[in-house]
Amino acid sequence: MSAEHSSDNQMPIRRGQGLRLSVTSSDADVPAAETGDETLRRGQGLRLSTHDSTAASSPSTLLRELIGAPQVIELSHGPLAYRAAGHGPPLILLHGWAASSRYWLITLADLSADFRVYALDLPGFGDSPALPEPGTVARQAQTVLEFADALGLTTFDINGHSYGAAVAVMLAASQPQRVKRLVITSLGAIGNEIERVIFALARAPLDLTLRVGYPWLNLIAPWVELWRPFATALLCVPPLPQMMAARFIENGLREKWMLQEGIVDLTKMDLRAHLMAFVSVGDPQVFDAFRTAPQPVLLIGGAHDQIMPPESLQAAAQAMRQPRLALIEQCGHIPMIEQPEAYHAALRSFLVEG
Repeated sequence: MSAEHSSDNQMPIRRGQGLRLSVTSSDADVPAAETGDETLRRGQGLRLSTHDSTAASSPSTLLRELIGAPQVIELSHGPLAYRAAGHGPPLILLHGWAASSRYWLITLADLSADFRVYALDLPGFGDSPALPEPGTVARQAQTVLEFADALGLTTFDINGHSYGAAVAVMLAASQPQRVKRLVITSLGAIGNEIERVIFALARAPLDLTLRVGYPWLNLIAPWVELWRPFATALLCVPPLPQMMAARFIENGLREKWMLQEGIVDLTKMDLRAHLMAFVSVGDPQVFDAFRTAPQPVLLIGGAHDQIMPPESLQAAAQAMRQPRLALIEQCGHIPMIEQPEAYHAALRSFLVEG
């Protein structure tokens, strides 16, 4: 099997009726294509659905191993934590805001048969210390590139979720010779040029304030750290975890143990990284990267995502050069743990089958 294989009946992305795929049985791992449509609409694209309501399964042996302490590599700024699994072409996974590599545990296990998968804890998240300087999207992308250099990854595919997708698309645009294919999970674009200008103007003062005040944030970071155990204990008291997850998750988590992991990641997030991720919303450099990234790209998200609704993914697809768009039914903002079968089937269709 070759990751570069291209199917003879691969369908171009055109304006027109979109292809629909569905998972209608709990035994089906890969969606079956309906035969009525022949093209993918630019900005409309692929739609996935799942009707599997089975109870959560226990983590596999590999998942149990991956849940443990991550590996650590020393980069120029300091240590970076990551998890790795599998054999084959390299695939880098980047998490979103208030998350870590733990959000990719199921994906690591599922794709390990086809790829050597690396899930990073970006600086300031999970088990990776924050950067000593402001962790802008561009700076985070530089960290990911340094990670790839340290492991000798000359070329690789990359998949980012939400905030991590902004980092991924920035890296893809700046390193077209290194990034082969790009997956953007649950991240869209602001709809029109006027809205983008308004966002850019609104974030500029906050961005400047954070840059000037970053040394002060470095000073108070150890004091904020003292409150982490108390915050974790408080947020784990039911029904707070379920209430906090409601906006991000459409139909609850089948893997119930992931909810606890999410609370841990939320309280582990460094204040500095949190604030820098917050001001990245509306970053004009990210939209410029949408327009200039030359790689084949899969934009994938939940059809019921309240954070990044389908319209925003369609707007991003319209801006990109080689887009495919996939929407997963009965799914919110975190498809890799809400609807992993449909999500991983779409990834394989793009990354493996071409």
